[in-house]
Amino acid sequence: MRGRGFIPARHEGADQTPQLSHRTDRFRFLDKTGRLAVHLADADQMVLARVWSTGHDLTLEEPDRLTVLFPWAGRLTCAVRDDMIAADAGGILAFAPNQRRTVVERPVQGPYLADVLTLPLTRLEEAQRHEGLRPGPIAPRLDAAAAAMARLRLRVGSILTADMADHAVTAQAAASEDIIADLAIALAAPDQMPASAGQWRVAQAISLMHDRHREPITLASLARELGCSCRSLQVAFREAGHATPQNVLAGTRLDAARIWLLSDRHSVTTSLDSGISHLGRFAAAYRRSFGERPAQTLSERT
Repeated sequence: MRGRGFIPARHEGADQTPQLSHRTDRFRFLDKTGRLAVHLADADQMVLARVWSTGHDLTLEEPDRLTVLFPWAGRLTCAVRDDMIAADAGGILAFAPNQRRTVVERPVQGPYLADVLTLPLTRLEEAQRHEGLRPGPIAPRLDAAAAAMARLRLRVGSILTADMADHAVTAQAAASEDIIADLAIALAAPDQMPASAGQWRVAQAISLMHDRHREPITLASLARELGCSCRSLQVAFREAGHATPQNVLAGTRLDAARIWLLSDRHSVTTSLDSGISHLGRFAAAYRRSFGERPAQTLSERT
């Protein structure tokens, strides 16, 4: 994976804009002091990018690539034909090849921040055929609580953070294949997904984790609410290809803490509202997951 550095910040009215799509038909900043920076990293046919912006409006055309957007701070609104789709921090949007208008709005404090993944649609379809999955319709709004998408957000973010810091990212080729595999599963036709009792329990457990990550959730309380034993819930997570329920919950809390840190008026201390009870252990786990300390994440708001 090769980092291609930062595209220099640009003022409103500049002729050139970051080439994250096949063609940009129109670009403007939302104010006269607009700034934009992009870090690009590519591996094989997949391109990852981290975008900072004070707010902009652009119209683009992408004829053959899938695009997945992961906003961390600010708001993203896209118009495709007559449809308007928006995502705030923590949301996920996905687009099949299309022409669309995108408006990016910064939060009250700090810039808009998002990670972007693009991939040839044919590469996704190849992965789905390999896994015996039938391609489904690519709906713009993806379920950010779904296990595959949660893993995808974390992998993309971790690779970009390490790439920006010039850290050697181990097993990058495998990470790229994992990202494509998660996309293949998440975007498969719904009737391709088995509906066993175990998978239903896993889906319900992950949904509860996202809804209640600020609460002192335990494996026993999850199992009790889902009407099963702790052991059967652990087995269901393992059979569905997940880590343990405890590890999934810890990852959910770390993801929520990162979103808090990148949004308005939050500090490292208030990130404990994400359900993390020990600041020292939180800081260590955060650095392992995202490749940077919580204080470094806070600095990205300025």
